Amino acid sequence: MLRNLSMRAGFCATGAIYFALGIVSARVALLGARRKEAGIPGALRFLLAQPHGHLLLGAVVAGLAAIAVVHFVEAAGGKRGRLFRLGLAVNGFGYATLAWAAARLLFHVEKGGGSFRKAGLSWLLGESWGPAVLGFVGLVIAGGGVWEAWQGVRGGLPFRKDLLPRRLVRFLSGIARFGLVARGIVLCALGYFLCRAAIEGDPARVQSMGGALRTLSRATFGPVLMGTIAFGLAAYGVYLWSLMLLKRRV
Repeated sequence: MLRNLSMRAGFCATGAIYFALGIVSARVALLGARRKEAGIPGALRFLLAQPHGHLLLGAVVAGLAAIAVVHFVEAAGGKRGRLFRLGLAVNGFGYATLAWAAARLLFHVEKGGGSFRKAGLSWLLGESWGPAVLGFVGLVIAGGGVWEAWQGVRGGLPFRKDLLPRRLVRFLSGIARFGLVARGIVLCALGYFLCRAAIEGDPARVQSMGGALRTLSRATFGPVLMGTIAFGLAAYGVYLWSLMLLKRRV
């Protein structure tokens, strides 16, 4: 029961972040709000700026921390294969990183994550084995993006169809598929930048999600492409909320 509640709280919190990320990115793409902070930091600040924003962001931190703990515990449990447990650990680290970023903003901790990330990448690329590791991570992330996009195209989402009217479930499934494709594209872009940094040995090539979106906005039909992806990221947030409500098994 506790695991189930923690997973659903995590889906709810992550969905809020992606929904906010979609709104912030759409502002940049469609309204030209260039001074708005993009990416996950911009999404977190958007949540904080809402009525009762401190309570909202605090709930997001709690939900992310809960799902991170569940992933770490299951990764250490040894009940599944090593590769699966490695994936759980990586997911747990991702949720914990999001929780830490939200907590820093909530408690007004001074910035410094960007310089720490650059220093870590510089150290990694300075090692003989570093570029190979970074390139492998980039391929894994890009592969995850391809898989998510394929899941969106293929359909077959893990929703229970007996909890809501069939038309509503079908509507939510359509939104979810759109969101999966959009997030898959962004993950492919992030993986590409990591691989490029590994090949060129340049940590400046690594992009955050906000940086990847800005790069896409400079492509041909950039504002239209970024606007479409922005709505897709908001749809991915709805997909996570749908998982919270309708997933067959958590």
